[in-house]
Amino acid sequence: MREFKPVGSVTGSARVILMVVLVVILGCAYVGLDMYTTGQQNASMVEGRGGAIVDALSRYKRETGALPDTLDKLVPKHLPALAKCPNGQAYAYKPAGAEYTLGCEEVLFKSKPYQFNSQSRVWAG
Repeated sequence: MREFKPVGSVTGSARVILMVVLVVILGCAYVGLDMYTTGQQNASMVEGRGGAIVDALSRYKRETGALPDTLDKLVPKHLPALAKCPNGQAYAYKPAGAEYTLGCEEVLFKSKPYQFNSQSRVWAG
């Protein structure tokens, strides 16, 4: 019959392997968490800065009865200046009839560009 070793009697090389595996797992978890929180922070910035643009678009539409073809038409009457995406690029604005999308194409959240859809009135990535 085979005799089992108690759990506390792991050899030195087995302990080293266990430690290396643990370090790799913790490293992967840290990188994944960092990527997720960075995406979440960027999404919050996009939404916060974009909220003023959404409000200005609503005011413009109430006054003129239509959406502007470019965001530049909101300045200076409805906005003092156009906000920028966290990476410094301009917001992507795509009017389509009475609706539009607004967002930062290079800011990804859950692997999709983070944007506002005027039809659903929701920010999503």
